[in-house]
Amino acid sequence: MRMIIVGERLNSSREVVREALRRRDEDWITAEAIRQKEAGADYLDLNAAALLEDEIPAIRWAIPLLRKAVSIPVAIDSPNPAAIAAGLEAHGEGNRALLNSITAEAIRIESLAPMIREHRPRVIALCLDDRGLPESPETALSIARKLAERLGREGLDPGDLFIDPLVRPVGAEAGAVRLFLDSLTAVKAALPGVLTIAGLSNVSYGLPLRPLINRTLLAMALGRGLDAAICNPLDRELAASRLAAEAMLDRDPSMKSFLRFARSRGNPS
Repeated sequence: MRMIIVGERLNSSREVVREALRRRDEDWITAEAIRQKEAGADYLDLNAAALLEDEIPAIRWAIPLLRKAVSIPVAIDSPNPAAIAAGLEAHGEGNRALLNSITAEAIRIESLAPMIREHRPRVIALCLDDRGLPESPETALSIARKLAERLGREGLDPGDLFIDPLVRPVGAEAGAVRLFLDSLTAVKAALPGVLTIAGLSNVSYGLPLRPLINRTLLAMALGRGLDAAICNPLDRELAASRLAAEAMLDRDPSMKSFLRFARSRGNPS
């Protein structure tokens, strides 16, 4: 199966996005959405949290605009449950939204569970609970099991759940990549049918040559069965690494996608 791509570029942590949302700049937001879709994004992640008190109005304005501009659903990304609720209401039916994200923290899961029952989004669930970040693959798997069981009781099918084992900055934490990869492997083995996802750019935070580190992790994670990534779909070298890895892992029948990409770069051989 081809990797699912969640385009990360409509995040208000980027100043240009923050200002476009603040100005309600339809042309800029629409153009950015179209560029990501044309580059292969399956979802558009929208995060307006940096706008603070303007977050909810911005979400209510932006989501209908995005739904009109492109035919792919929105990943509604916020630490604020009220903002997620507003986003799910604005998204409407068809091409189900992606809720980004829930955790096993009691306050978080109890505040978002009613929205999952009502709106039926697909869900990203982070391996994080009230004890904090997991320090071993076994703990990450325990949290993932808890999330899958709890969300299953809300009627969420396994194929609509994306477990995120959490990528941490490798420059700040020795062993961060090994912990992520081993946690990913454990989740894939123990929870068949559940999907996995990673926020790739977290791994390179604070380091030089960030795109190189990001695409190297992507290839490594594909080898462990990663199903989806939150990333920059406009990064052609990242796309090249993904397509090459998918071709070698038999996730690209007859290498059609890889060969098409090679021809687009003027290098069919």
